[in-house]
Amino acid sequence: MALDNKLITLSEAALEKCLPVYIETPIRNVNRTVGTMLSHEVTKRYHMKGLPAYTIHIKLNGSAGQSLGAFLAPGITLELRVTAMTMLVKVYQVERLLFILQKKENLIPRKTL
Repeated sequence: MALDNKLITLSEAALEKCLPVYIETPIRNVNRTVGTMLSHEVTKRYHMKGLPAYTIHIKLNGSAGQSLGAFLAPGITLELRVTAMTMLVKVYQVERLLFILQKKENLIPRKTL
């Protein structure tokens, strides 16, 4: 199952009633376009206006695919916590994407590539 399908299910309160939701889940780099299908659900219901700011806050732990947050709808915030720098390509709607580099004691750069 695509990660977005899980996020859509967990975001039902926000999608149906505009209630704030906070989701925390792991992510792997095979999850390429996280946020796109969820954004479609927001746009389908609320059109281009989207949801109020920060209605859906998703904290992701791990390594994201190259199009994380592409076409992100208003009201969705993605927070990515990584243990090594991830190459960011095609970042859209930067005000709703948070990238946080976590300190890891035994991080060996040549082994994280």
